[in-house]
Amino acid sequence: MSSDNGGGERRGDASSRSRYGPVEVVVGERGVEAAIRLFKRLVLKDGILQALRRHAHYEKPGDRRRRKVREAARRRRKSERRALMRETRQRDLPY
Repeated sequence: MSSDNGGGERRGDASSRSRYGPVEVVVGERGVEAAIRLFKRLVLKDGILQALRRHAHYEKPGDRRRRKVREAARRRRKSERRALMRETRQRDLPY
């Protein structure tokens, strides 16, 4: 099953694929270099390398909980910061 999503180099639908399933890149007219760049971008987006690093060593359950709390706090701060930036931009608009 091949779907053409504009770039034409990725096979399959992102929503139907499992989170760490196989990442496929088809080398098309753009060549190998573009396919490698696309592959790197897809691997980074899926978080495959992060998962590999995290699973390289055993993580105790308490450490895992603390990491998850830290990550959630970081995501929350980031979303609050973005919301504040949106408010600031809305207020600064001339109209």
